[in-house]
Amino acid sequence: MIYIFTGNGKGKTTAAIGTGIRAVGAGLKVLMVKFMKEKGVSSEDNILDEIQNFDLYTFGRKGFYLPKKMLEENPELKKHFKLFEDIDYKFAEEGFNFVKEKVKSKAYDLYILDEICVALNFKLLNIDHVKDFLLKNKEKNDFILTGRNCPESIIVIADLITEMREIKHPFEKGIKAKKGIDY
Repeated sequence: MIYIFTGNGKGKTTAAIGTGIRAVGAGLKVLMVKFMKEKGVSSEDNILDEIQNFDLYTFGRKGFYLPKKMLEENPELKKHFKLFEDIDYKFAEEGFNFVKEKVKSKAYDLYILDEICVALNFKLLNIDHVKDFLLKNKEKNDFILTGRNCPESIIVIADLITEMREIKHPFEKGIKAKKGIDY
């Protein structure tokens, strides 16, 4: 099946990891591929490497990135974000190719594609290629996709969608993210 955790609220990756840990507890093998994230930035990376049958790979670089058009339209964003570069497209494609190889090898039962919705939304990956791949492989594999702004064509093929909705956030009060809680 295809599961999607999306929305502008906190908890998408956390929910995916929780489901992955539940799967490991049931004797399944889990592969988590993080798109658009550098390994070691989020605290969960430190413990996931130690969990047997839960493999983690990352395909991204340090920082937060946006397309040039978004940065040009809102100069205020330049304080917090950098511009996408060719390497970001390369990382996304490498990550997706890695997932395809692992699915073909039948080495895992559950595939967590963390932040792939963001990569698709920013067109770092071809939506039709990802959609076709998921449809072709969902009968024998389970996939969890996370990230904000999941494209409609992916939402249509999903079996379960949970939307995390931000109602209140400490960032609004100027409170920064806490290591171990937020990352």
